[in-house]
Amino acid sequence: MTVRLVRDDLSSREVFVASNRNNRPQSGGEECPFCPGGLEAPETVTGPYAFPNRWPPLAAGRCEIVVHGTGHELDFSRMNAAQARAVIDVWAERGSALRQRYTPPVVLVFENRGPEAGATVAHPHSQIFALPTLPPLLQDPPALRDCPACRETRAELHVETVRGWSVTVPEASPAPYTLRLTPEGHRTRLDELGGDERDGLTEALTRGVRALDALFGRPMPYQLWVAQTASHHLGVTIAGLRRTPDRHRVLGAAELATGLYFSPLTAEHAATALRAAFAHDRKAGA
Repeated sequence: MTVRLVRDDLSSREVFVASNRNNRPQSGGEECPFCPGGLEAPETVTGPYAFPNRWPPLAAGRCEIVVHGTGHELDFSRMNAAQARAVIDVWAERGSALRQRYTPPVVLVFENRGPEAGATVAHPHSQIFALPTLPPLLQDPPALRDCPACRETRAELHVETVRGWSVTVPEASPAPYTLRLTPEGHRTRLDELGGDERDGLTEALTRGVRALDALFGRPMPYQLWVAQTASHHLGVTIAGLRRTPDRHRVLGAAELATGLYFSPLTAEHAATALRAAFAHDRKAGA
């Protein structure tokens, strides 16, 4: 499959064009490709596994899919600690393998949860891209000596501290309810995390997803990403796309045209609601 990087003639926007991706599996098919015995799943699979994307939006080999488990019900809100930690380990190991093979400036891990967030297959899964170029939002990183993630977050935006991970709401949130998980120590990649740090991320991630679900009493469609570069403090961002029980975040024309975001909610409001959700989850697990 041919993939082309094209630039818009009236702006600086760049787009990877891979026309064959329209043939990839969609939700609602008769057979799930990620269930045991499906098109992409070995019969003997018992946990998370990765494989090359058959319909990559980048050059072949740079894109992998990570299936989180054997069942459709096993998303991060329902996984136990061992199941979620196993997914994080696959992210770290496969990202390291892609980095050694391609030396990309960015290894991106991401998950779209729910059709509202862009998921085309309902079975919980994520993807890993070894990006060949440095995207605009990841350029001009802050100097390590003045890393904003290493500084203490404003109290109004702090949600919880979970086993060495700070859970906060970004002041410039790209979605109504956004959580950012950052390790207390300066790390730039998932494979740099030790066992205790990965356990801490496991708890912060699963509790974070449960807190987002608790806001409106049902699963929150979200977009999760981990952009790993040589200079940026490692962070896991979970952008919840539901702003009210029946309204979702949709990018408007002005946002697509400019790359600027317009939010109807303050970060402080989101942090207050998410602190309450975390507190409820903490009591439920006590």
